[in-house]
Amino acid sequence: MDITQWYAVALGSLVVLFHVSHPLLLIMRISGTYIASSFLKHLYHPRVRLNIRCSNQYIGFSSKMARFDVLLVALFLVGNAVCLSVEVKDVASLMKRSGLLCIINLVPLALGEHMNVVASFCGVRLSAYASTHEWLGRVVMAEGLIHSAAAISSQPLNLRGTFGVAELMAAAAGVLLLLSSLSWVRRRFYEVFQKFHLILAAALITAIYLHSTSKNIFKVPICYLFATICLQISIGALRIGWTIYRNIKHRTPSLATIRTITYKKTSGNKTREIPVLDAVHVHVRLARPWTWRAGQWVYLSIPGLTRTSFAQSHPFFVSWWYRDAKGDAFVVIIIEKRKGFTKDIVSVGPRSEMRAIVEGPYGRELHLESYGTVLLFATGIGIAGQLPYVTQLLEGYHNYEVKGRRIALFWEMDSELHSAWVGDMMKELLKKDTDKILDIQLFVLGGYISSKTELGDVKPLGKRIKMTYKAMDAEALIRSEIDGRKGRTVVSLCTNNDTSDKICEAVRKLLDKTIDLKEMEYRPSRRSSDKVKKEREW
Repeated sequence: MDITQWYAVALGSLVVLFHVSHPLLLIMRISGTYIASSFLKHLYHPRVRLNIRCSNQYIGFSSKMARFDVLLVALFLVGNAVCLSVEVKDVASLMKRSGLLCIINLVPLALGEHMNVVASFCGVRLSAYASTHEWLGRVVMAEGLIHSAAAISSQPLNLRGTFGVAELMAAAAGVLLLLSSLSWVRRRFYEVFQKFHLILAAALITAIYLHSTSKNIFKVPICYLFATICLQISIGALRIGWTIYRNIKHRTPSLATIRTITYKKTSGNKTREIPVLDAVHVHVRLARPWTWRAGQWVYLSIPGLTRTSFAQSHPFFVSWWYRDAKGDAFVVIIIEKRKGFTKDIVSVGPRSEMRAIVEGPYGRELHLESYGTVLLFATGIGIAGQLPYVTQLLEGYHNYEVKGRRIALFWEMDSELHSAWVGDMMKELLKKDTDKILDIQLFVLGGYISSKTELGDVKPLGKRIKMTYKAMDAEALIRSEIDGRKGRTVVSLCTNNDTSDKICEAVRKLLDKTIDLKEMEYRPSRRSSDKVKKEREW
């Protein structure tokens, strides 16, 4: 085999390793050996700052990567660099090698960045899945540009035949893919980008096929291109089949109801309701229920919401679930107003029983039941991911299924009104907590309800909920909890980039067999300090 075939085998092995990394990580956590502990402490949890940010506005990725992730990316880049240099003697051989490597890297790129059943079953995180797609895309574009530059320098472009037209078509599709993938373009035109990206990818594959001199599917490079097409079709068919199965049963579709959120302010015997304008609850009646577990999330689409909503689908955590008097199963999703789809949902106001398309559930459970002390940290909409764990841990505690003896929830919010997102649910959980193992601390950055409230004030909301009007000092909270912990301790994060990085660094220094750190798939974005400052003056 030549070097490109060895590279293809190595790349395939790396993709398989990526998909089985979560089960391997679980085994390492359970084993508790020195090697496993050292790997987690020195490779998996430590962060390396990079000046590359994910461009997906609906999935919060960190500005830092784990050392282990950086190592994998480095191996991938070095492997491509070696293949581009070994036995490459002239421009013609560089043109041929770069084109072949570009096609080989297209194969795993065909998996896309949209989560699927296989990746979710293997426990792959959405952030890692999308980030891998982006790195593959960057390398494919770079090798495509090298191939084009080498081709132009060696011979002039001939547009009289199919070969030359296909070459120009592939180059144009590649450039458009590169430009459309820029972060500011994706943030500004996210809805258009999703569909345009797929169209350009199909155009690129078609152009590469027409540009290839051989059309034999059993020979290089068409065999790699054929594998790319088959993989893309298989993943697409799997998604469509899974979605149809989940949303239609006995001709009964899934239905969504949008409900507004109100903050109830009590003063003496009077209660004043203040509408929360930047978020809503969406109750989705499921056509085909599933076994609910914490950590699950779904892609939600509501085709009849606006003229363009049929083409919009975004990931959201399932915040809680219930059955109504008729026995119908519902999941509740908290949607914060941002741009595009979320803005449309919040802006239309209350709506009832609109047809919905739910794709999922996806996501992996963090398995917190074996820890005596559970510390849950959330910022902003991250509370939607942490609340199901509180529900599940309390249910398991009463059923003697968990070892937890203390659950502490710490939530930092941008506005005091945001406490209404989950206020009623928190009260229900505290009622169920008859043994008083749950404590809740809220931290408010701005948007104070009362004009008399000042920065640093502390207000009790019952016996086990405390609201503090300042930023959360996560490191101090962790130190306090660690000193009085009961049994093994786990720190779970669904926080913004800055908070996650600070907590990861603080906990990493304490990591041993009795202390663990786990992060959820989603990192909520942090709003600008200017916006929070304006809300503080509200």
